[in-house]
Amino acid sequence: MKKVVYILSCISLFLSCSDKDVYKAPEADLNLLKPYEDMEVIVPEGYASIVKLYDDTLAICTYSTTISIPTFWASKLGRASENSPITIENVKNENNYYQGVLNTWQVVAFEDSREGDYDYNDLIIHVNWSIRENNYTISVQPVALGSSKKIKLGFEKMDGNISSVNEVIVAEDCRKELFEGRVGFINTFSGKEKVIINNGKYKYQKELAKQSNDLRCAVNWFIEVDGGTRLYAITNNPICLNQDGRPYGLIFTRIYDEYTYCNEKGERCGVDWFLYPQELVNISDIYDFDGYMKTGDISIFRTPKEGFYDAIGEGEPMGKEGLIYCPNSLYNVKL
Repeated sequence: MKKVVYILSCISLFLSCSDKDVYKAPEADLNLLKPYEDMEVIVPEGYASIVKLYDDTLAICTYSTTISIPTFWASKLGRASENSPITIENVKNENNYYQGVLNTWQVVAFEDSREGDYDYNDLIIHVNWSIRENNYTISVQPVALGSSKKIKLGFEKMDGNISSVNEVIVAEDCRKELFEGRVGFINTFSGKEKVIINNGKYKYQKELAKQSNDLRCAVNWFIEVDGGTRLYAITNNPICLNQDGRPYGLIFTRIYDEYTYCNEKGERCGVDWFLYPQELVNISDIYDFDGYMKTGDISIFRTPKEGFYDAIGEGEPMGKEGLIYCPNSLYNVKL
């Protein structure tokens, strides 16, 4: 009798868990959401190939290789060449004047738990990548910290074959190492004074060796919280989504197709700057987030509704192009 009761209790437990606790992979096309697509560039002998998005140089290739281009713009490559925003120009590379390099910017925004409030401001960083044939430089600028947890930050750098992974830890404790040990929430509540960390200079910068000579920004960002729980930002692996189909972290590479802002030197910047939600404001309340998840249309994040944190601030025109310099932007980088 006891055996029968035990079996029945097991069946009951299974049925009660089958709808609630068993993990089901969310339905989402991560190929639309991942920040980059691979693109092959064939370089004629004696030449360098300059790859541009509109008039921005994405990469300079001095040998045939694979590069990364922003996913949303990669989808437009199928159009007629004269209408494509991405172009390739082959130029003579006399005396090795050109050196191969890919430069790209990212804004990475995390939730700090599997079931968050979806304000995506628990940790926000601004990142620059300079990827060369044999090495790369990563530079990290802290932007916002809306979490009371100890957050470990790192990334997996994949070169060549996807199985070749090099894990790098940027900070064991983001509050201490990136945000100067400051207390409380940082740059998430409107009405509080902005905190510009390290006077706008990079807080973390390293040059690291590569395992292959491609020019891809193949990176999986992650955080670890609650004693080792690892949460990934958008990748092409469903592990980056929770059971609601929401990503643990977002990566923005190029939200805008035109420049509005410049740095203190008058140099163009800001196409990746993300106006993120204020504390406890769901991202769906200020953006059509479901639309983004279905289509990958990054332009959805150009115009927020009320409830965003003004990370950019006001500015004034500078230079001949009439670009705006915003001295209190959290994304300004002092080089």
